[in-house]
Amino acid sequence: MATDYVNEVQKLYVAYFSRPADPGGLTFWANQLATNPNAYQNIAQAFSTSAEYQATYGGQANRAVVAEVYENLFSRAGEAAGIDYWTNALNNGTLNIGNVVTGVAAGAQGSDRIAFNAKVGVSTNFTNRIDTDAEKAAYTGAGLKVAIDYIANVKSLETGAMYSDPGQIDQAIAKIVGSPSGMVFDDAWVV
Repeated sequence: MATDYVNEVQKLYVAYFSRPADPGGLTFWANQLATNPNAYQNIAQAFSTSAEYQATYGGQANRAVVAEVYENLFSRAGEAAGIDYWTNALNNGTLNIGNVVTGVAAGAQGSDRIAFNAKVGVSTNFTNRIDTDAEKAAYTGAGLKVAIDYIANVKSLETGAMYSDPGQIDQAIAKIVGSPSGMVFDDAWVV
């Protein structure tokens, strides 16, 4: 599985779900890209119609969804002009949410690009540390909230470096594995 495919899939997980990919999903989707380099938009569309995505964003107005895309990608509120542009494209049917998410990510510049790339880097490290059967089994459902909260802390090169620490990641994964039914009450991280 080529690293560039892994990176592209990890970007989609961060953009759509605000979390690192699960190992099985990462392998599956990276293999899809490896066998069909044009599959990127198909994967984006599959993510935007997935049960996980719909449970989080389904039923929201287009403007709220676009605002959430900015938060997921860059850990900041979107500028009014950007939110208006992408919302209008959704409202008039020029683009679907799959195109919007990939378009906003592709257009990242400056500190936004740094934040997004830091989230993707930390997510890759996180996914790589989910390496036991117990960890893989626990990384579903409500347990994903720990990973979402973890990645939300990554906003710059500095926080990316802090949250790439294997000990920090292992602590988060231990919370996922040790939390019954994903009931996590302590979300403080040792930094």
